[in-house]
Amino acid sequence: MSSELQPLVPTPIEAIPSMVAGLRESFYAQAPFPLEWRKRQLRQLYWGIEDNTESIVAALKADLRKPEVEAHISEIATVTEELLYMLKNLDEWSKDEYGDMEMAVGFSRPIIRKEPMGVILIIGAFNFPLQLVLSPLIGAIAAGNTALIKPSESSPATAVVVTRIVEKYLDNNCYKIVNGAVDETKAVLKEEFDKICFTGSGTVGRIVAEAAAKHLTPCILELGGINPAIVTKNANIKLAAKRIAWGRALNSGQVCAAPGYILCHPEVEQELVADIAKAWKALYPNGVQASGDIARMNNNRSFNRVKSLLQSTKGEILLGGNLDETDSFIEPTLVKVDSPTDPLLRDEAFGPIIALLTEADLDRALITIRTICATPLAVYIFTNDKKEQNKLLEGTRSGGVTINDVLMHVALKSAPFGGVGQSGYGNYTGKASFDAFVHRRSVVVQANWMEKLLAMRYPPYTAGKLAKFNSTSKTKPNFDRNGNVKNAWIGLAVRLGGRSIKAGLARWALMLSAVGYYLFFVASK
Repeated sequence: MSSELQPLVPTPIEAIPSMVAGLRESFYAQAPFPLEWRKRQLRQLYWGIEDNTESIVAALKADLRKPEVEAHISEIATVTEELLYMLKNLDEWSKDEYGDMEMAVGFSRPIIRKEPMGVILIIGAFNFPLQLVLSPLIGAIAAGNTALIKPSESSPATAVVVTRIVEKYLDNNCYKIVNGAVDETKAVLKEEFDKICFTGSGTVGRIVAEAAAKHLTPCILELGGINPAIVTKNANIKLAAKRIAWGRALNSGQVCAAPGYILCHPEVEQELVADIAKAWKALYPNGVQASGDIARMNNNRSFNRVKSLLQSTKGEILLGGNLDETDSFIEPTLVKVDSPTDPLLRDEAFGPIIALLTEADLDRALITIRTICATPLAVYIFTNDKKEQNKLLEGTRSGGVTINDVLMHVALKSAPFGGVGQSGYGNYTGKASFDAFVHRRSVVVQANWMEKLLAMRYPPYTAGKLAKFNSTSKTKPNFDRNGNVKNAWIGLAVRLGGRSIKAGLARWALMLSAVGYYLFFVASK
């Protein structure tokens, strides 16, 4: 398909209410959408991406000067691989689940149905303008919802291609696009949705959450954060430097999960800085700006924000520092700072600059991390010492963690992606995407013949009814008043070592079958 770029046409604001109403009408007319219908929509979306690959690459280059290889790896393949993973597993993930049978309610066994939530709103971001709208859309479709998609107006070329794909390849009664900027987004947020998935800054995330609260609408907020990369004496310094250097320069630093600062042991500082310099030189051997392998800042606003951070820092620029506003170019930059309160560490940089702090003591390092951002989207731990790994894991909170690398927990389609605390809440990707957009609805079917067993629940209440309840339904604890487990070996013996009653019964059945076989076929001869 032609890669010729088209202008982004805003959606008329007055059309938005009827668009949302149409999506709700379609949901109620067809829900629950049959699994085969959902799969067909996902297959169509796959071919929409495949047929428009050339246009997607061109659009990402226009919006971000994103290199073609990065466009394929971090956008196109990320989406198509997740889509195929969803298709592969959807039958299994959508099956009803069954709870435990309980005597207190007449031996009823609950059925947990995975039902669609309704109309979903997806608001994307400019830095990964394809992935951050289509990845959650995959989950919304798989779960049987309708959806309104709002691509980022700051990546207009990609928004045009996403619009083309949705309008040509998906059922337009169920999936619609709204394009535009602040006014259109405000108009969208006035409408009622059943769930909102937003990716962006904490400032805008709070606006989205406030609008959602008026309708009691649950949200997924993916907000980023200032992510630490901790490098101890026991790390492979050369490899840590290479991976951090790559992760900070990827997409010109416009990655919410990228390492935002380095916290290293003073004894490895010089080696680490030297190796980062070598890594950036190896990544861009002909010079960074002359290279076609690094993206640019998305627009002048993004450029000037990062520029002001560099101007305000009290730190020392160790590497990089060159800027060219006419080219929206900022060189990957390493800045040595002396304090966790440096202006460079007050907010997410969202550019190819990274601060460097030193700390010899891991306990003080953990305090520094909490001071800068207690709940970042990611924590990166570089050490080969298992005790250090565990200490840093247990002493930090974050959306995800990668040890001895960066960004890998985000890249795995089988791992849920999302934040905690300041970096947002909720998650998606793979099965988490399906789970994010379903309501787990409990259903109990009560048999009429159970009425005698349920008689104790009806007034007039008597001591006999309470005694019956206690004898049939009240569970006794397996621990004493000091919290110590008592007679655990008895239950273990009765269950023949099984961890549950069900496992114990299975082992008893197997043992009795073996004994029966021996008595009937062996001992009788």
